[in-house]
Amino acid sequence: MRWSVVGTILKREVRDQARDRRTLFMVFLLPILLYPLLGMGILQFTVALEQKPREIVIVGAEHLPAKPPLLDATGAAFHSGLFDKPSEAEKLHVNVARPGSAFEKPEVRKASIRGGEIDAVVIIPADVKSQLEKERSADIPVDYLSTDEGSQLTYFRVREILARWNEQIVQARLQKDNKPIEYVEPVRTAGTDLATRAEAGGNIWARLFPFLLVIMALTGAFYPAVDICAGEKERGTMETLLISPATRSEIVVGKFLTVVLASMLTALLNLLSMGLTGLQLAHKIGSMAGVAAGSAGMIAPPTLTAAFWMAVLLVPLSVFFGAICVALAVMAKSMKEGQYYMTPLYMVSLPLILLTLAPGIELTPFYSLVPITGVGLLLKALLQSDYAVARQYFLWVLVPMVIYGSVALRWAIELFNREDVLFRESERFDPLAWLKFVRQTRGDTPTPAQAFACFTLMIVLAWFAMQALGDVVSPLWGMAIGHLIFIFLPPVAMALFLTRKPAVTLRLGPANRRYFAIAAGLALSLNPAIRELGVWVDRLFPVPKIVAESVAELMAIIPHNLILGLLVFAVIPSITEELAFRGFILSGLLRGFKPVTAIAISAFLFGYLHVLLSLFNQLFPGMILGLVLGLVALRSRSLFPGVLFHLINNSLGVIMIAAAPMFVRLPWLFRDSEHGLFQIPVVIAGLGIAAWLIYLLRSPGAESKEARRLDEELVSP
Repeated sequence: MRWSVVGTILKREVRDQARDRRTLFMVFLLPILLYPLLGMGILQFTVALEQKPREIVIVGAEHLPAKPPLLDATGAAFHSGLFDKPSEAEKLHVNVARPGSAFEKPEVRKASIRGGEIDAVVIIPADVKSQLEKERSADIPVDYLSTDEGSQLTYFRVREILARWNEQIVQARLQKDNKPIEYVEPVRTAGTDLATRAEAGGNIWARLFPFLLVIMALTGAFYPAVDICAGEKERGTMETLLISPATRSEIVVGKFLTVVLASMLTALLNLLSMGLTGLQLAHKIGSMAGVAAGSAGMIAPPTLTAAFWMAVLLVPLSVFFGAICVALAVMAKSMKEGQYYMTPLYMVSLPLILLTLAPGIELTPFYSLVPITGVGLLLKALLQSDYAVARQYFLWVLVPMVIYGSVALRWAIELFNREDVLFRESERFDPLAWLKFVRQTRGDTPTPAQAFACFTLMIVLAWFAMQALGDVVSPLWGMAIGHLIFIFLPPVAMALFLTRKPAVTLRLGPANRRYFAIAAGLALSLNPAIRELGVWVDRLFPVPKIVAESVAELMAIIPHNLILGLLVFAVIPSITEELAFRGFILSGLLRGFKPVTAIAISAFLFGYLHVLLSLFNQLFPGMILGLVLGLVALRSRSLFPGVLFHLINNSLGVIMIAAAPMFVRLPWLFRDSEHGLFQIPVVIAGLGIAAWLIYLLRSPGAESKEARRLDEELVSP
């Protein structure tokens, strides 16, 4: 072994890798960008995990001894002394069944727990008081359903409460001497698992199969996509395919369908093999443990119905992964480069599917919209035979996945139509030379890639800025400074460095007065409908209690300092967010997409920013406002009407919080003074006025020559 030669080869390989721009990005820069994004998403998911209060029915509560108390004075909750924190008692709702109640019948208790009406039933025997007085043990049964995570968690908490109650009884007995052995164990909790063998087996498969389905579908899609796209470039057969009569779109769709088929076959064959192996292994383990065949200890195989739905849900999942993998493979110059793209794809997909394994995560309107997570939770419900939930959310899961796949496929087709993507040469990366090249080749306005890079940079800066400012300044001032750091600076700095005409990019040109009037009218007329939408969104995506308390604490400053509230929540966001989304980002998107598509993408990014920085329920109102603001910016050819719209809209929200006590005196205007909801005729009239104003935006008006010149420069490639 000649180590000098090995060292030479090592230096050569390291030097070649260090010169490749994409290698450096994937290895070094991507983790820095990706982990803040994942951390912010995980933080939002963690906040959303707040468990809802569990319903418990107590049968025979009249037989409980007075001391030590198991229930509080109201009988609607367990005694606060049985918890580490008194506030924990609020998470368990207690319903005391009256004597002669239907809950005394086992079949009623079983049906109620299975139907999801209650989570557990505690049965207090009639002789519990006499048994405790005689210093004997008393059995307290608890009915629950182990295949329902909420019911099982409730049983564990009830068992812990009864154990602490047991300790209090023991402490009382310790004051006496010479007691029998039963004295140290006065209460024994006996849980009755109502799950059948098939349900228990389905619960195990429900935890395993969604994870395997996603991993296998992703793996089965990625490698074929890299081979038939990047591999074909390496083999030199791409040119032969391009000169065939088939169009670029047909070529991409054909490759896409091939990848989807490979993904589905890979996932199905792997799941089939894994299922058979798991069943055989469970049988062997059961035999060694002495478990008889057909007993509850054996793991039952998934039903044919569950297997059918698994195959059905594999279609949208494979479509989604197939479209993304084809798009990434088209971007890759070689198969080596294509392999680098697999790591970030896995890093994004794994947390989304692992989320389905977290306790308490159930299908909701929000989770059904989350790619991968919604499919996993739906499959989990089907494997657990929870068909009521599956029917309710089937379309909620299927339609978004199809939309996401369609967008990714469209992206792949656009990439395939670009010669600079298909036939780009191997790139060597020199930071100084690259910066000089970017500076020399910059356009009048940014590219779509630069627009997306700006949004990513904003999210990353937001993550670090919030962490740094949270320990230095108050939340209110932290929000104001944060807007200047991670929303104002990136688009302005990128416009100055990456474009030849920053003023055109940021839409700092003048606008006709009519657009200011239209923007102000739209902000006022849409406000009642936006507030109405906010209430509906809150019902679909309830705000966790801890977040609601934090927001309430933040908003509490408004009635005491209206000027500061307007500055932080209205003035600063209206300037910074418009510069970012209707300035730099929208200008970049217009160079690569049609105006309607560009406005829609910028509106989605605008709503998504509010999701990451505040609440889930900000997505839809933010997107709607983003659509209107994008249309105003496009038609007015200026940023300033949008700033006025944004300022009025946010100011109305601040003022209505400060003036909320006065709404009670205006019943003709407000039907709900607490939430600031207007009367329905006012909402309808506002929508009518908004529709008329949007129609007026279609007419060109009397724009100035300068505005027309800026418009021509902005939309020119």
